[in-house]
Amino acid sequence: MRPLALFLATILCATPACAAPAPGADHVRVVPSAGAVSGIRGDGFDSFKGIPYAAPPIGPLRWQKPQPAAKWQGDFDASDFGPSCMQPSPPSHLVPGSPGLQLSEDCLKLNIWTPTLSSEKVAAKKTPVMVWIHGGGNVNGSPADFFMDGQNLAKDGVILISINYRLGVLGFFAFPGLGEGGKDTANFGLWDQVAALKWVRANIAAFGGDPDNVTLFGESAGGEDTLALLASPAARGLFARAIVESAGGGWGPAADIADVQKTAAKLFAGKSLADLRNLPAADLIKQNDDFADPAVDHDLLPETPLAAFADGSTSNVPLIIGTNSAEGSLMGPGPLDPAKVWDRLAPADLAALRTAYGDAARDNDAFARLLFRDGYFTGPARFVARHGNAWLYRFSYVLAPLQKRRAGAWHGTEVPFVFERWPIDDLAATDHRVEAAIHGAWIAFAKTGRPGWQTLGATGQEMRFDADPSPRKPDDQMALDLLDSRLSPLK
Repeated sequence: MRPLALFLATILCATPACAAPAPGADHVRVVPSAGAVSGIRGDGFDSFKGIPYAAPPIGPLRWQKPQPAAKWQGDFDASDFGPSCMQPSPPSHLVPGSPGLQLSEDCLKLNIWTPTLSSEKVAAKKTPVMVWIHGGGNVNGSPADFFMDGQNLAKDGVILISINYRLGVLGFFAFPGLGEGGKDTANFGLWDQVAALKWVRANIAAFGGDPDNVTLFGESAGGEDTLALLASPAARGLFARAIVESAGGGWGPAADIADVQKTAAKLFAGKSLADLRNLPAADLIKQNDDFADPAVDHDLLPETPLAAFADGSTSNVPLIIGTNSAEGSLMGPGPLDPAKVWDRLAPADLAALRTAYGDAARDNDAFARLLFRDGYFTGPARFVARHGNAWLYRFSYVLAPLQKRRAGAWHGTEVPFVFERWPIDDLAATDHRVEAAIHGAWIAFAKTGRPGWQTLGATGQEMRFDADPSPRKPDDQMALDLLDSRLSPLK
């Protein structure tokens, strides 16, 4: 398989993801309440990209909740992506020349792919809507990623929307005095996501979408943020279903806003809020890794998502949640020491866990990756599935050309299967079978609220997306129960 960068460097500009529409490309016009937009007609879909859903969060609006976007005159040119939100380097997997390679604080834009809009009254349609939150640790990434293009979801009868949101220090910062009316505020990236969902609710009918049938879904940090919005009163009623892919985050506990403020005070000692608002964004984002996660701010997020699931205070919406079989790929190259993965595990716990995993924990490196996978990803996901009566899955398939090099599905490798987006054409029959299974399940869930298998609570089974996708009993239950008993802060 050719490397993606090489493939994308040679891809022709006739593709919908390219930076500028080809001469003579068909345009399509829609007039939502936000203002008229002019998009591009593709083969079986229409796309509208780079639409502002909130005002640019610059100057005095830096570290403020998102404000309404200004009305524009005439037709907004929605033929291509807007810039990506500020991050230390341009995001990966973008088509050469894409505006998404540019970085800006003025980034609060969204992108829409619809089934081809006919001349009949579009507002009378009720097409299911899916809103995607990209991953990247809440410090990088972009919805302009080649693998996240929504055209194949639109061709299968849903509207796909992807959004930019503030990242890192610009999105998950907290500092005394930031709040309105004397109330401290954080989680600006999450507030952006709420603003985007409100925009969708107010405007998507003009694109043929059903504002009462919105599925929120995301991967990695996007999954973590989806869990946070499930626990947020501010997002209540803005989406009807959710899918959480490899959310991670572990058992917590999540930081409180006071902890984030202390970190900010230490890193920016001697700086006032006015000083920080005057600093160039390029200087601030050097601290992105210190501000990467949602915090319990007692406003948007009253408690951790796991605590909210435990006490039943989340949005009561149908939910799919799951993980990949080799989430330990995030740990980088080995060898790794299992004793250093979790400091809360005693030597006796490690011995019992090694026995429970059996041959899978064949050496220290493999054992450490299992502890990481199940402590940070699988365990919390199954906790959520039990308390939320959700559909659980495990994605373990490896693309055929990679099977000689990888023993399991790395973090994020399910995304191209979900979006049916590949830089190669010669997929194997099993590749297509797994792609059809997970892509089809997500589409069915958005349309009907049922993905095609039973909830964990109903059968004790999860959906296994491997070479032969089917529901099965979860693996490693003894190990997961032990990790739960030792790591969960809710015990």
